[in-house]
Amino acid sequence: MSPLVRSRRAAGIALVGLASGCAASAATPPAPTAATPTVAAPAKAVATSIDRLTATARRRYADEAHGGVAVGTPHRVGRDPGLRRALASGNVGAVRAYVRQEFGPVWYHWHVSRVRIVQGSRLLADAGVPFVVAPTQMTLRTPGGRTLGRLQVSIQDEIGFVRYMHRNYPVDVVVRGRSAAHVRASLPAAAHAKLPSRGTVTITGRRYVVGSFHETALAGEPVTVWILTKG
Repeated sequence: MSPLVRSRRAAGIALVGLASGCAASAATPPAPTAATPTVAAPAKAVATSIDRLTATARRRYADEAHGGVAVGTPHRVGRDPGLRRALASGNVGAVRAYVRQEFGPVWYHWHVSRVRIVQGSRLLADAGVPFVVAPTQMTLRTPGGRTLGRLQVSIQDEIGFVRYMHRNYPVDVVVRGRSAAHVRASLPAAAHAKLPSRGTVTITGRRYVVGSFHETALAGEPVTVWILTKG
């Protein structure tokens, strides 16, 4: 055999050996080492997710009741000169008529869901949506300092809060107050279902992970808010 043929045959054998080594390497994954990251258990990940979403919902509710817009809106309404004139007149009928006149065309567009005016324990005027988050309030006075009444303004109703959370996060929301009429839910089947404060529940054949918190609505009404996510 000539030197040229022997050289070519050796080169072919080397290439076959190299290809075989590559195939074996590709077929056998590397053994895991201590540095290989581990995936969290699904149950733990779901629990962390519901806790995070519940905390987000609680912050949102608090912002609707006590945040900057909630605090500023009563002062905007309270500066209304017509409202102050009606209150200064002492005519309750005039106060109620003025509140009805301004609520729909004006104040509602200022993000007012409910407005009430109280003198002591007496309710002078009340207009707006029936089930709302706790209002912020301010005392209305004449330039001379005489008290005209206490103005209470809520900038969000409970169904608005439910819709906001459902639209912006992967959750369903249930809010319940004292009465059967004070229930709002993004998932109708969950509106009156028995829900745990935290845990899991099956509704219409689907499993949900649940978190909850307590808040207040108008006039200090206690409410419970449940956050449900599929799991």
